[in-house]
Amino acid sequence: MKTKFSGILTLFLAFVVQITFAQEKTISGTVSDQSGLPLPGATVLVKGTSSGTSTDFDGKYSIKANQGATLVISFVGYTTQEVKVGASSTINLQLTESAEALEEVIVTALGLKKKKDEDLSSSTTVNTESILRSGESGVVQGLAGKTSGLRITKNSGDPGAGAYIQIRGQNTINGSSQPLIILDGVPVSNNSIGGATDGVTQQSRLNDISSEDIESVTVLKGAAAAAVWGTGAANGVLVINTKSGGRVGGRKVSVNVRSSIIIDKINVEFEKQDKFGQGYPTSWYGDLGYSTDQFGSYYPDNGFSWGDIIANRAGGADDVTVGNTRFESETGNIIYPLVTKNSTDVFNKSNRDQVFGDGFTWDKSLSINFSGDNSSTYLSFTDWDQKGIIKGRSAYRRQTVRLNHTANLTDKIDVRFNTSYSKVNSDRIQQGSNLSGLYLGYLRTSPDFDDTDYKGTYFNSAGVPTLNSQRSYRKYLGSAPPAYNNPLWTINEQDNPNTVERFTIAPELNWKLKDNITLVARYGLDYYTDNRGTFFPVNSSGSNGPGLYSEDRISEKTENVNIFLRGTHEVNNDFNLNWIVGTTLDRVQYSRLSGESTQFTNPIVDDLRIFGNAEAANETSSSYKQETRKSGAYTVINAEFFDQVLLELSGRYERPSTLEKNVFYPSASLGWDFSKNIATNNVFSFGKIRMSYGEIGIEPSPYAKKTTFRPGGVLASWEDELLAATYGNPFTRSDVLGNPDIKEERVKELEFGADLRFFKNSISLGFTYYDRKTEDAILLIDVPTSTGYAAKQANAATITNKGLEVDLGLKLLTQGDFKWTLNANYSFNDNLVTDLSGVESVFLAGFTGTSSRAVKGEAIGALWGGRFARDASGNYVLDANGFPTLDPTEGVLGDPNPDWIGGLGSVLSYKGLSLSVQFETSQGNEMWTGTEGVLKYFGIDPETANISVAPQDLQTYAGETIPAGTEFRGNIGNFGGADVALDADWYTAEGGGFGGQSETFIQDASWTRLRELTLAYQLPSKILKNTGFTSAEISLTGRNLFLWTPIEGFDPDLNLTGATLGRGLDYFTNPSTKSYLFTVKIGF
Repeated sequence: MKTKFSGILTLFLAFVVQITFAQEKTISGTVSDQSGLPLPGATVLVKGTSSGTSTDFDGKYSIKANQGATLVISFVGYTTQEVKVGASSTINLQLTESAEALEEVIVTALGLKKKKDEDLSSSTTVNTESILRSGESGVVQGLAGKTSGLRITKNSGDPGAGAYIQIRGQNTINGSSQPLIILDGVPVSNNSIGGATDGVTQQSRLNDISSEDIESVTVLKGAAAAAVWGTGAANGVLVINTKSGGRVGGRKVSVNVRSSIIIDKINVEFEKQDKFGQGYPTSWYGDLGYSTDQFGSYYPDNGFSWGDIIANRAGGADDVTVGNTRFESETGNIIYPLVTKNSTDVFNKSNRDQVFGDGFTWDKSLSINFSGDNSSTYLSFTDWDQKGIIKGRSAYRRQTVRLNHTANLTDKIDVRFNTSYSKVNSDRIQQGSNLSGLYLGYLRTSPDFDDTDYKGTYFNSAGVPTLNSQRSYRKYLGSAPPAYNNPLWTINEQDNPNTVERFTIAPELNWKLKDNITLVARYGLDYYTDNRGTFFPVNSSGSNGPGLYSEDRISEKTENVNIFLRGTHEVNNDFNLNWIVGTTLDRVQYSRLSGESTQFTNPIVDDLRIFGNAEAANETSSSYKQETRKSGAYTVINAEFFDQVLLELSGRYERPSTLEKNVFYPSASLGWDFSKNIATNNVFSFGKIRMSYGEIGIEPSPYAKKTTFRPGGVLASWEDELLAATYGNPFTRSDVLGNPDIKEERVKELEFGADLRFFKNSISLGFTYYDRKTEDAILLIDVPTSTGYAAKQANAATITNKGLEVDLGLKLLTQGDFKWTLNANYSFNDNLVTDLSGVESVFLAGFTGTSSRAVKGEAIGALWGGRFARDASGNYVLDANGFPTLDPTEGVLGDPNPDWIGGLGSVLSYKGLSLSVQFETSQGNEMWTGTEGVLKYFGIDPETANISVAPQDLQTYAGETIPAGTEFRGNIGNFGGADVALDADWYTAEGGGFGGQSETFIQDASWTRLRELTLAYQLPSKILKNTGFTSAEISLTGRNLFLWTPIEGFDPDLNLTGATLGRGLDYFTNPSTKSYLFTVKIGF
């Protein structure tokens, strides 16, 4: 009986097994997109099991599954689909692109795509459409306001002007504050060489990349996210991916043409008073004989506009002395020496209109996408051709060619080859604290001087001519080079050409060694030349009067080799492991060859600008070469536990050539997808909390560890110089002592955050708190003169940055053809210098009287300068006349860093019609309004043109008394005592820009602007059906249309010293712009 039962049991089990095996079968098929192109690398999983596979390069897959089981098919950027296994053994699927899914993809520091839900950093991605919509010439400016933690400040409104990029505050005092740029997986240069209180606006090399070629920009903010790049990534990373030619498989060719017309206008400009003429107050010199009233006396050739009331003059033509002495303009007009000023004409508007006008840009691009059976290609050409708002020689033209090619050599090996060429030709206008600068000469010009006849021939009393003479309000007869240029001379005669040529190449090999292990090998080459010229013709202002010609030839080559292995392991249902192990080698070579020629032998140079047109003593040359290298190894480990706990560990071990020792940078991140433990509901969709810790560094400047030597002699401010040429051109030792013990500046950061979504993903919220600290920041420290040196670089400072970032996304309406989305971001950063090793302050940028500095207990960039004395209660200490007295010491006056920044954007669409808007704000930042101060000094600012009546006897700053009931030019003020008269004596002393104090010119520079407004219409496919076009769109865009700020005269979203660490300075900076764009896009 027992034997019989065992036999029956055996037969039963055999039957069950037979049925089981009969139910399991092999399922195969193809996964493609909506157009039928295959999707290689799509994931196919049997739901509820660890069984899975990926599609091959043809989109094909094969997997074993039981009948009735569910297959889950997913691909990055597409909506995941589930399908039940039926009787058929073939299942083909088409996945549809999902905008929601695309938004959830970020790009890591190594340029690899990753689902946002699986990412443990606070990184955010900006897609190309939002960058292109801005209509900006460069990638940098197009990012403004679009994500938290990122602050963009333009250098000026000049064509091609660069911008300052800041991610999570400033981390260094001596090093670069700019982020690392990763383009298609390899680092490239973003140097902005130059940037001072004078000269021309510098460009950003990042703007050499056409926005049309960009697919996405990912902003890596935290130390942990950027740690694999180690030294160089302390200021964050911008990871830029360019477009590809589509997916491999099938055959498809598409062509896209884009053309934009852009009109630029001045956004904000200074107002000039038009009531009083050139000259001095009557109280200074009395009647000077040309035209005088109770307020002032006209006097030519001086810098002030404190003269008489223009409207009260006699009228008619001026009285002149006709004779040999004269100026014959190129226009044919003749100007003779003035006897009496009769004219009541005011030239503010005509002078302005000769300098400024509407800028014009034609931006055009052509791109071709080709997908073949085993390859894909993207080829593009773009041409940005811009004429600036400043007339004359203000232009920027960038032409780029890009070729991106991907090929599948075998089913295991594919290669990518990306390359680009850019050529930029530009001409820029002098600005800032520059006697030959545009704004300085234009704004100081008296309202009763006509700039029109600026160039011609001056004849002296003997009738001897001086050709190519310049006439300005400081030299109205052109008898000698003026103190300041006539603005028409600046824009038409001076020249600052600049030519940049840039070549990048980024090949990549992907070799699938095993199903779960891939070898990736990359090489990156970024090489550019930057040739700059400066030409001041004879009779330019100031020291450039004898003529000046200079050239700067800059070149930089950045090379990177990056080889790494990627592995993926599905250990079991509860544990998955991904890892990367790699090594890098970096080399940067920089050279600069400069020459300058002054005091021309032949003054008539015109376009023949060569060296040799001066005596040997007046020609100088210099050259500089620099090379740095860095080698490193890194690893990244990602683990997933129980389908909800995420762990990432990374480390980089490297040796920069600027250091004597190897360095190691660790990072660790931990996250929990707690929404996996919440039952499916209509309120809560997703939730993840995360924390991370990371360390990254900033390396010392090249050669800081050694004392260097240079060719040349020795200069001293108190004795004659020692000319090297006299002693056989020996090398001179640097006065900066080398420091072999110098270390890297190390940034340590702890970060906490969460990513949440609600109401079926209609609301997304991400927030991050970070606490980062820069240890061993490098300073230039004074050393005893007995050492024979002046200073040395040392690790001597500590800096902290603490802040909060919030990103909010709302899908307000998704109903049929109506869609309405809103996004907002908020960032707060508290920057503090906590230690300077006893140094009072460190100069960063600016002037002797007012500067931006690093000061212990203050934020980096603190505004520093002269100030008024105050008593213990904070009140002014007044002199006998009731005016404030000066404090004998300088100190901190303001903070250019904002309390917080934010952005608000929205897109409303119906069928093919869409309306998008982007607001941006910066609150709590202060600026030094240096231009305003100088205009008050010269009597140009409208405030100085008020006529007041003394209500009682008033004291002036000079100690004079204005009797009650008397009219005077100026205003009535009170500094805590009796009322006083703020007249020319006050404005040309402590009330103006050349006084001993700067605190009255530190102002709240908070701003809010309508950054972008775009209305677009995409033609329906049924209209295009028989035209040969696949798509067509027209759009209208406004940029910087409205600005709300308490600052007057200029846009506070500018900075005089460009991409330097100095912030919050305005001093005759070329004005910003607002723009109107019309764009047509056609695809076929």
